[in-house]
Amino acid sequence: MLRYCSLPVDTEDMTFAGFLTSPVLQEAFDAAKAVAAGNLRWLTLISKVDRGKTHLAVAICRERIVRGEAAKYTYVPLLLDELRAGFNDDSYRVRMQQFLDVPLLVLDDLGMTRKPSDWAMEKLNTIIDYRYINGKELVVTMNCPINAIPGDDEGRIGSRLQRVRNGKVVAIEAPEFRLSG
Repeated sequence: MLRYCSLPVDTEDMTFAGFLTSPVLQEAFDAAKAVAAGNLRWLTLISKVDRGKTHLAVAICRERIVRGEAAKYTYVPLLLDELRAGFNDDSYRVRMQQFLDVPLLVLDDLGMTRKPSDWAMEKLNTIIDYRYINGKELVVTMNCPINAIPGDDEGRIGSRLQRVRNGKVVAIEAPEFRLSG
């Protein structure tokens, strides 16, 4: 299950126990723990770089795997590359179905692509909308405001992230971790 999850290399220390929390990070930490426990279904973490979003997302996946539950982590630009690669070897449908059906999906760095293609936005919209409609769990991290996701001109993705039942959006206002120590 760990291999299927596709966690980034050298993230073994990205656990809840290894997260250095502070009052300004407590809300994000508590929400991430709630997702890991199955008490919160969607979580969107918004902040500038190096504020703990990815650490919390990876920690959620690790907790789920320990409990024997499937989770899939993906860096959004690589998700799109993976789907495109599926056209070359006819595995597109299988790859897409994994992102749709896995019990917990983590989309790390949504909005990272400054000028996403219409195709990229259609695929992201499809994944998020499918998970919304079918009650599948989702964790999203992003560096941009929820109403300013590049390519989300109609606000569909931002709207889904904000209005899902049993979901939460947390803006992290902490200083950059490596600069605060």
